[in-house]
Order: sequence, then C-alpha cells, then structure tokens
Amino acid sequence: MKQLIGKVVRVFIPGEDVDRKVAFQVETAEGIYEIKEEQTEENAKIYKDDTVLLTFQNISGKEFMDISLYEEGELDE
Repeated sequence: MKQLIGKVVRVFIPGEDVDRKVAFQVETAEGIYEIKEEQTEENAKIYKDDTVLLTFQNISGKEFMDISLYEEGELDE
C-alpha cells in the first residue's frame, strides 16, 4: 500500500457517466493524479484546494486508488 498527500486542483463530473460519478485532479509531490469514483457521502465533502490522502492498493493484481480528506498525522512516514 502506498499513500500520498496532495491538494485538490479540480473537482468535476466526468463526461462519460454524469449520473453517479465525480472526478478529482490532485497535485502531489509525484505529479498530478486523476481519480474517478462513485459519488458518496464521504467524497461529496471534498472540495477544490482541500488537502487529501490518496491511497494506492494492489488487490489480486488490480490497482485501486482511494481519496479521503487528510487529517493531520494520518500518514505514517
């Protein structure tokens, strides 16, 4: 598992599925990542300029990336 702290630079509705999806562009020390997810109660609270935690996981050979609001001290470095 890998985690990165970043800043949301853009929040938008992706064009291919406007019903339940939301997308975030996040700037990190490693570059800009774009994450698209089903809209949930948790990610509906994430706005432009928020500090977020990106979590990368590989489960059964498939890559997953999650986004959540960053809380001070949440990342163990």
